[in-house]
Amino acid sequence: MARSRKLWRGLVLVGAVVVGHRLWLTQAPGCGAQGGPDTRDDRLAVVSWNLHNFAEDGEHDLPRMRARIEASAPHVLAVQEVRDPAALAALLPDRRVLVSAHGGSHGQALGLAIDDRVDIVGGLVEHRALELGGRVRPAVSAYLRVPQAQLDLHVVVVHLKAMPEGHALRRLQWAMLAEVIARLPLVGAGAGDDDVLVIGDFNTTGPEGGDAADERAELAAVLGAVGLRALDLAGGCSAYWDGERRDAWLEPSLLDLAFVGGPAFADAEQVVATPLGACAKEGCAPLRSTQAYPAAEIVGMSDHCPVLVEIRR
Repeated sequence: MARSRKLWRGLVLVGAVVVGHRLWLTQAPGCGAQGGPDTRDDRLAVVSWNLHNFAEDGEHDLPRMRARIEASAPHVLAVQEVRDPAALAALLPDRRVLVSAHGGSHGQALGLAIDDRVDIVGGLVEHRALELGGRVRPAVSAYLRVPQAQLDLHVVVVHLKAMPEGHALRRLQWAMLAEVIARLPLVGAGAGDDDVLVIGDFNTTGPEGGDAADERAELAAVLGAVGLRALDLAGGCSAYWDGERRDAWLEPSLLDLAFVGGPAFADAEQVVATPLGACAKEGCAPLRSTQAYPAAEIVGMSDHCPVLVEIRR
């Protein structure tokens, strides 16, 4: 009998260790779950992810990318840097994939992949004014209905001009984006509905010799003029880059943002933005990645972290 009790206590201890280890693997130091929370029917989950020239070079780890998306279980996946839309559709066979016909001089399309909990009204709309004559990407928008969450809204996806030297062109894109947002409740699908979510890669690096925080403040003021407010991103980063030293250490940055407007988002506590993946796992601290020990959340997937916007009804 004593031996049986000892064996039982041992099994309970092993089980506790296993559960604790799984929790440690899926929780980040300060940024929440790496994969994202379980999606409940009274919540809308939107994930934005720059896919880093998806499927162009065959270096993407498709099973791991699929697992990352399935773990966050978003109603809506907003994507940027799609070079091969057919490959994206094959990656996400259970989603309706809609991407732009245009992608700037580098052919980087952007769009949406929605699941069967979401209805799209009027299709995907390209806003080509943001292309600046074809050099950079358009914006896209769609009017979506999510019956389970009792929410209808406009979703706008952007991928603005990159790099500090692109700051002047980004500022032009801000003005064009503000006009797009102002027109959404007036014409087309969703006319009369002021609820808007704008999400994507804003490339807020700051100008050459300038400060990225100043650029974000200026952008927030421009979009604030058309009724939007910026969501604070837990941890304060959304991507990793090589840094100025170009060594094995990757530095965090904040490039991917989210803005909301309309009565559905009036309660600030009901809308939460969280980075997933490496940004969550590392707590937005620098991380080391080498050929021998690559950063698993980045290599084979993207240098951008998925960004989850959760709207709690």
